Amino acid sequence: MKLEGERRKVKELLERGMSQTDIAEMLGMHRHTVRAFSEREKNHVQKRSKRGSKLDPYKDYLLKRIQEDYVFNCEKLIQEIKQRGYSGGSTILKEFVQPYRQAFKESHTRRYETEPGEQMQVDWKEAGHYQIDGEVIPLMIFVATLSYSRMSYACFAERQDREHLLHCLTNAFEYFGGVTEKVMFDNMKTIINRRSGPEVEWNEKFLDFVDHYAFKPTVHRPYRPQTKGKVERFIGYMNGWLETSSVRSLQELNLRLLRWVEETANQRLHSTTERKPVELWLKETLKPLNPSRYDSSYITYRKIGKDGVMNYHSRKILMSSKFAGQEVMIKETLEGKITVYYHGEAILTYTKDDKVLPLSEQIRKKQRSKAGTLHAAQDIEVAVRPLSVYDQFLQEGER
Repeated sequence: MKLEGERRKVKELLERGMSQTDIAEMLGMHRHTVRAFSEREKNHVQKRSKRGSKLDPYKDYLLKRIQEDYVFNCEKLIQEIKQRGYSGGSTILKEFVQPYRQAFKESHTRRYETEPGEQMQVDWKEAGHYQIDGEVIPLMIFVATLSYSRMSYACFAERQDREHLLHCLTNAFEYFGGVTEKVMFDNMKTIINRRSGPEVEWNEKFLDFVDHYAFKPTVHRPYRPQTKGKVERFIGYMNGWLETSSVRSLQELNLRLLRWVEETANQRLHSTTERKPVELWLKETLKPLNPSRYDSSYITYRKIGKDGVMNYHSRKILMSSKFAGQEVMIKETLEGKITVYYHGEAILTYTKDDKVLPLSEQIRKKQRSKAGTLHAAQDIEVAVRPLSVYDQFLQEGER
């Protein structure tokens, strides 16, 4: 009985014009089974002559729009074919489109569930402009979601470059209390040098980060963002939270966001799992964190001029003459602390908010410092003699 029902379903879909491959995928059959049903119809079932429908002359056009352009909106399609002379109704069109829409939906939105501790998905979201300490600046939001529990983490960032990404990833690992086996990314140019099909060449700095925390990086298939739909859906969910009120610092804004994530987002009843993310998070089997936090600072190299001047971020700093003409390494944290190293030894530390004197004033200050090493008059030691010595000099002069 079941076999007969499947045969009739295959027959119906074949008559609607669907291919054997699409029918097999839609009904969960092997393509050979669909072919066998098709051959059986040809060889053993006498077909009744069917009157052509008003839709027949437009099926080739409709198939092109459906299969090549992925247009399934029947209201739009019927308007298009009416402009080409179609005089029929919409019911027959909807019946023709429905199996193609269903097959497309199943093949493109198939849900992939993961085991506890298996995967974390990450992405960036443009947050718009925020007023921070009186200055309006554009911000990004980094979002990470554990695929099994849907437990999420989010934070604001001024840029979405590699250093901020690694910094935010580290924050996420620490927030979740461990590392998943895999982390899925978008096709980010900041961590991928090039990609050819499934082959990905990762950035060397990023691979150093991967080795530090021991996880496997993956990327979703091109034009298939559904494969990281869990983090995408959380981004859609958090759109209702975003606020644009003025704050005193980026740290204050991040505290507000994290409070909402902890008290609202991770406490909600998830529509798919029907559990709270924080409850399922207790079942996540995360790998222990590397006790050493990864240093995601910006690292650059500069050659100090022969005049001893170092130029960094449009600031000219006069260094000791012994470093003139030498190469130094400059490390800048995301918080703005700048340290200059020579042969592994820190020789200068300051912050980007520190005021730096103009170069001319630095030179004059150094010159005054050198001049101050000469002995002042009051510093010169004077021999002390008794007055009788001077009386003796006078008596000898009178002679």
